[in-house]
Amino acid sequence: MEAFSLDLTPRVLIAEDDKELRELLALVLENEGYQVCQCSDGEQLLARLTEQHNFNLVISDVRMPGLSGLEVLSRRRGQMQQIPFICMTAFGDTQTHHRARHLGAAATIDKPFDLDEMMELVAHVCLRNERN
Repeated sequence: MEAFSLDLTPRVLIAEDDKELRELLALVLENEGYQVCQCSDGEQLLARLTEQHNFNLVISDVRMPGLSGLEVLSRRRGQMQQIPFICMTAFGDTQTHHRARHLGAAATIDKPFDLDEMMELVAHVCLRNERN
C-alpha cells in the first residue's frame, strides 16, 4: 500500500499593491504556519483564482490597479467553490463595508490595522470555513 500525506496547512492568497504591506503580511502568516501566495493587483488575483482552487482564504486590498478587490469578489460570487475573502481598505467608510459584505466578504478590516488583530481574523475565518 502506498503512503500519502494530506497537507492540511491552510493556503492564503494575498492581493495587495503595496509591496511592503503584502510582504509583511506574507511573512507574518508564514510564521504562523500558513502557506502564502502573493499577487500585486486585481488582474493577477483573478487569474490565480481561475487557475487554482485550493486556497482556504483570500486577503485582498479593496483598491488596486486593474480590478479592485470588490470587482474580483463580484466576479467570483456565483462560483461553486466559495473561497472566503477578507477585504482590506484604507477607505473604510460604511458604504465600502456594506458593499463588501453584500458581495460575500467574510470580513473587512480598515488600514492601518494591528497585525495581531489581522491574525485573529484570519484564524477565525479559516476555522469558520473549515466547519462549513
